[in-house]
Amino acid sequence: MGDPNDFKIKGGLKQMGKAMDNGMVLVMSIWDDHASNMLWLDSTYPTNKTEIGGPRGSCSTSSGVPEEVESQHPDAGVKFANVKFGEIGSTYSGNTPGPTPPGPTPPTPSCPGGSLSACIGICPSNPAVAFQACVSVCVTRCSSAEKFLI
Repeated sequence: MGDPNDFKIKGGLKQMGKAMDNGMVLVMSIWDDHASNMLWLDSTYPTNKTEIGGPRGSCSTSSGVPEEVESQHPDAGVKFANVKFGEIGSTYSGNTPGPTPPGPTPPTPSCPGGSLSACIGICPSNPAVAFQACVSVCVTRCSSAEKFLI
């Protein structure tokens, strides 16, 4: 597309995997873009680039001006709900074919989250020593819950 491949420059999937091994936190927000009016998301950006990589959606190149959006919608907000995480195929029961998730793991009172993976999922990612200590506690406290996953 002519843009710098920043993902590759930063190490690509290998570095992303290493980062994920350290644990990540999902952050969601509502925001606007004073640098490019969010045109990179669903319009043409740069606005004069008409070949592949420029057109990215149907929104007008005059849309998304933060001053206009903020003044026209000063009470804008967002609610994030029903956020789920888990192994692929384990958080959705729709009509899309996919792997069949294992049955629910019975909660174990001494195991935060009810399973080893859920417990590890709530561990703080920083500092690394805190994450490692938390995982160790999860392994100890949740070992009896894991027998239900086999």
